[in-house]
Amino acid sequence: MICWRGRTISTCPNFPQDGKIAMAGSPTSLDKSLSLLVRVIEDGRDCPSLSALADAADLPISTAHRLLGGLERAGLIAQLGRHRYVGGPVLWRLTQLQLTPNQILAEAARPILSELSRRTRRITHLGILEDGMMTYLLKEGDADGAAVSQPDMQLEAYCSGVGKALLAHLPQDDFDAYLATAPFVALTPATIISSGALRAELAVTRERGYALDQGEMFDGFICIAVPIRIGDRVVAAISLVVTHTATPCRPVSYLARLHGAASRIEQRLLGLRDLFTPIRSGSSRDLVRVR
Repeated sequence: MICWRGRTISTCPNFPQDGKIAMAGSPTSLDKSLSLLVRVIEDGRDCPSLSALADAADLPISTAHRLLGGLERAGLIAQLGRHRYVGGPVLWRLTQLQLTPNQILAEAARPILSELSRRTRRITHLGILEDGMMTYLLKEGDADGAAVSQPDMQLEAYCSGVGKALLAHLPQDDFDAYLATAPFVALTPATIISSGALRAELAVTRERGYALDQGEMFDGFICIAVPIRIGDRVVAAISLVVTHTATPCRPVSYLARLHGAASRIEQRLLGLRDLFTPIRSGSSRDLVRVR
């Protein structure tokens, strides 16, 4: 991943971090141009010079100058002063067209959760963890507006199915830091508010592979949630609202279908595994961060 002007530009998953392309056989002009373009983007704040770029790409200065000229004519780079380079107007427009990681997650999950909602006649959600809060990215199957949840809405993580599925997989330091903020606010009589009780609940959640919200956020709303993984990293979670009435229900009866939906979403995200990077921080409780 390359960041330029606050935007993330996707590169090949196997693109090396030193900006040099690993090639089988002799490098082509395209390979060399891409190496130079990557270096301009990565060093954009320093406005790299022609000589620095040629050295970084292991090219003669005359070759680097010729290739940079082609990139400049295409609008991908621009000169800032004599022989110093920054990203150009075309590159800027391309970065604006890119979906954000949250949008990518939502688009990957949308058709799958929509189908799950149709088949089960239940509300489904996709959410992530941001600054200790659970953020909804997607809601499907709620034509009547039975649930107050909406995309981009943030709710407490400790009392929601999606939130607990994510909290259960935090790195240990972040996990402990989150629990240290207890006691939590009771939103219903069923809300878990003590650190010890929530720790035990999340341990069970992690062990069994799913989370339950048993009326802990809203009276009568019972949800089951499972994590979305890319490789060994949890990047999101999906949930199904089993009931929003007093009707008896068995949340685990939906578990196989929920796991099936999660697996399909994970398959759609396989090629984007490098977009999400787990972090460890004593002050932040984000589960993933875009690099």
